[in-house]
Amino acid sequence: MAAIVKALPGAVLKIRSSITTLVRDPQVQAKLRELAPPTPSELPTAIASIVKTVDSLKTQRFLNVTVGRAARNALTSVEVVCWFFVGEIIGRRSLVGYKVSNK
Repeated sequence: MAAIVKALPGAVLKIRSSITTLVRDPQVQAKLRELAPPTPSELPTAIASIVKTVDSLKTQRFLNVTVGRAARNALTSVEVVCWFFVGEIIGRRSLVGYKVSNK
């Protein structure tokens, strides 16, 4: 136990330097910018995209897609649903059901 406590400050410094190096990487910075919430200047573009989607639903333009594009959309949807289920399993800490206490 004493050896672990003794090695802890060095490990923390190493982890801190690794994270700093990672965050300074240009590719990581680009990904972090993608994950950022929209800025006020990007809101008109987002609203236009929503309006375009609603118009597509009204005119049923979404039905005019190629088979390949429909397959990609289906696979993407399945992936999203699977990750949702994985998150639920992790959140429950159990594969089946929630643990309910009997009172």
